[in-house]
Amino acid sequence: MDLRLRLILLTLVALVAVAVWSFPSWRHSLQPPSLRAGFPGLEMDLQDKYLALPREQREELLAEHAMDSGKALAMVRVAISEPELAPRDATGSDAQNNARALVSGDFIQLNALHWGAGNATIYEWADGQRTLQLMNFESARGGDMRVYLSRDPQPLEQAQIGADFLDLGRLKGNIGDQSYMLPAEHDLTIYKSAIIYCRQFDDVITVATLR
Repeated sequence: MDLRLRLILLTLVALVAVAVWSFPSWRHSLQPPSLRAGFPGLEMDLQDKYLALPREQREELLAEHAMDSGKALAMVRVAISEPELAPRDATGSDAQNNARALVSGDFIQLNALHWGAGNATIYEWADGQRTLQLMNFESARGGDMRVYLSRDPQPLEQAQIGADFLDLGRLKGNIGDQSYMLPAEHDLTIYKSAIIYCRQFDDVITVATLR
């Protein structure tokens, strides 16, 4: 083996040795940026709130950033915003005692950013009025949140909701029991799911299949 080749091999061995020895000091650079630092483009005074999000949410937001950085940044700001408590609603317990439950279902988690919990039930009262009641309800935050009824039993994206969905209005809060009046003389049997929908990002937040 000639001298030059020996020098090259010795240099490579030395570089490998230095890399192994110094690994603790640079291994953090292999982690996704959002897990070792703040979110790109987010204001400094909001970075601590972002870093306080669960790891799964930060990973989802980083993945979204790789596809659409502007949308991801807006999603971060929504995710770290304060929860919105629904105004106190006493009709939930009244409905359970004085109205007939027609259909009901539980909200589900779609992923770390799109999830819900609690129950959706359509009640019919003695006077014929019907309401959609959300009980023990909580969901992820979103922008311009709406409550829909859809023919699809489990629409997971905007296209599956259909054009003939029933819009019940703005979500009153992402935490807390709440009720929504349903149109009189409207055929509700065609609707198979209750949906919490974010119009800002065109995303289904959570869905409850009604049975």
